[in-house]
Amino acid sequence: MAEPVIDRTAATHEKPKRSESAPTSTRMPFVNLGSAGAGVFRIREIGIFGALLLLGAFLTVTTPYFLTQTNLLNIARQMAIVAIMAVGMTYLVISREFDLSVGSTYGLSGIVAGTLVLKLGLDIWIVVPIVLLLGALIGLINGLMVTKVGIPSFIVTLGTLSILRGAALVLANGWPVSDLPDSSFFTIFGGQLFGVIPVQALWMIAILVVSGFVLSRTVYGYHVYATGGNPRAARLMGIDTNQVKRINFVLSATLAALAGLITLAFLNSVTPTAGTGLELDVISAVVIGGTALAGGAGSILGTFLGAAIMSTVRNGLVLLGVSAYWQEAAIGLVIVIAVTVDVLSTRRGRTE
Repeated sequence: MAEPVIDRTAATHEKPKRSESAPTSTRMPFVNLGSAGAGVFRIREIGIFGALLLLGAFLTVTTPYFLTQTNLLNIARQMAIVAIMAVGMTYLVISREFDLSVGSTYGLSGIVAGTLVLKLGLDIWIVVPIVLLLGALIGLINGLMVTKVGIPSFIVTLGTLSILRGAALVLANGWPVSDLPDSSFFTIFGGQLFGVIPVQALWMIAILVVSGFVLSRTVYGYHVYATGGNPRAARLMGIDTNQVKRINFVLSATLAALAGLITLAFLNSVTPTAGTGLELDVISAVVIGGTALAGGAGSILGTFLGAAIMSTVRNGLVLLGVSAYWQEAAIGLVIVIAVTVDVLSTRRGRTE
């Protein structure tokens, strides 16, 4: 008579154990992102930093101009644009999405800003928020097409790339937009601090610090990693993964628009073809920086180092007198190597 009673009590004890163990298994990958994952990021970033030092040492030996103040400041200025845009791309790639339209968004933002000032007579400080809102709208449209309609981000943003480039050409009638009236805008977005330090670099540092903190120390950053690391488990935990992706698309396009404004402030000129191919440099910086194409892993510090490598490679090729045609080939080789390393490291992680 006691046997059935013992079995029932055993069953009642076993059920809570099974129900408690299931959520634990879904949470574990995200716990590891904050502890063990951080160690992986450090190892990757040390290797990337070492590669940057070797590249710098090589260029120092092969050309006398690399370590000059003028050249280093030029690298910082060029790197700032790529790094700023790569921040939004890092968030996107970690969440398993891409934005191929950032180069076109970058070019269109400068054209729109210049046109509104020169043709409509708007004050530049009214135009700045308009352009940033335009970038956010572009990102929102991309995000809605991906999350609501279900079109892959590669296809959506490839189409947006052409649409925005065409819009820039039509708006500018194929001609550059230049000679905006003098304003503090040029000092704040494109000037030099103490007459030496490019303001672009300061914008880059501020954005890197804020975005790095958000990604590594806030709940939203946790959601970004969870969305890319295990989307199904993230949804079971109550994370709106589609909303996370939409926010990341908005962030990416807004930062591209900001980069376009910074370039306009520095050059006081923009062409409708500005930013053509820039998306490749941005994605390359992200991948070289250790962000996994499969999603779920990456860091802002790694992206910064990846942008530094990309800018240093381009600068070094110019200093070495390499033909422009071979420069593109060399950049393509860097991209292939970075993607190969990412794929091999991901494959090794799955087998271990």
